[in-house]
Amino acid sequence: MPLRTVQVDVDDAIFQAALNRATREGKAIGQVIGEFLSQYAQGAAAGAPTSYTVQRGDTLGRIAQKLYGDARKYPLIQQANNLANASNIWVGQVLVIPPLNSTPASVTPVTPAPAPTPVTPVTPPTPVVPTPSAGTPPPQPSIQWVGSPNFNQRRSPDDITAIVIHSTANNRLQGVIDWFNNPNSQVSAHYTIGKDGKIVQHVRDTDRAWHAGQSVWKGRNSCNDYTIGIELVNLNDGQDPYPEAQHRANVALCAYLCYIHNIKVDDIMGHLDIALPPGRKSDPRGYDLNRLRREVAAALGEN
Repeated sequence: MPLRTVQVDVDDAIFQAALNRATREGKAIGQVIGEFLSQYAQGAAAGAPTSYTVQRGDTLGRIAQKLYGDARKYPLIQQANNLANASNIWVGQVLVIPPLNSTPASVTPVTPAPAPTPVTPVTPPTPVVPTPSAGTPPPQPSIQWVGSPNFNQRRSPDDITAIVIHSTANNRLQGVIDWFNNPNSQVSAHYTIGKDGKIVQHVRDTDRAWHAGQSVWKGRNSCNDYTIGIELVNLNDGQDPYPEAQHRANVALCAYLCYIHNIKVDDIMGHLDIALPPGRKSDPRGYDLNRLRREVAAALGEN
């Protein structure tokens, strides 16, 4: 079959995936994108589901218009992804796109409602936890979402039992964001808190960030599997201070996370407490973890 040269616009997620694969397999990035297109076309021709990465400004209606040529068919995508609310999508989310010639057998065709109004959420949806801890629910702090490509799935999304506090070893929040957004760094955390108290989320709680390395806590290895990682912007030299605004934001975030994930306050620890071999890490050097635990307990109404 003759090959044709075409210009294709791809979103950042597809480009990054293609770049990673090209680097790994020693191929040109154009060749990898061509393979992606071929696989997509073969799947569509066979009536198999494909996938789509949500971009800024997308709604299910716009996605349906883009892929099906008809915005009114967005309920097909909503049903395929078990979305209770058609507006509950976020940038970077990967959606299953069912073939247009198949409708789920369990769904009775109805006249679809107008396409939902575009939304641009700044944070991903908060996971629902069946049995939160007792006490008055602490408020959710203000959190900015800046997603990192450096994560994978937890073995069990509901297995979140501890929080690890880190120091970034630099003094700029933007530098941390840039580093976590670099796929070559192969590191991330769920959250970073700047010196001014600004909280940025990089990875969803239910996904596995890459922050702990070789580690153990209470006899259980591989802390990345079951912990949430929080980075504090700090040089980690024992001299650089942790401003009160940063500490208060950390208390608020930890209290909120302990409540929604039913994490015990005693399971908030520093990177130095879990790193293997012992002594491999020193962060968060100079930060009062005992004070953090006391104030989180108070925020949760615990004695």
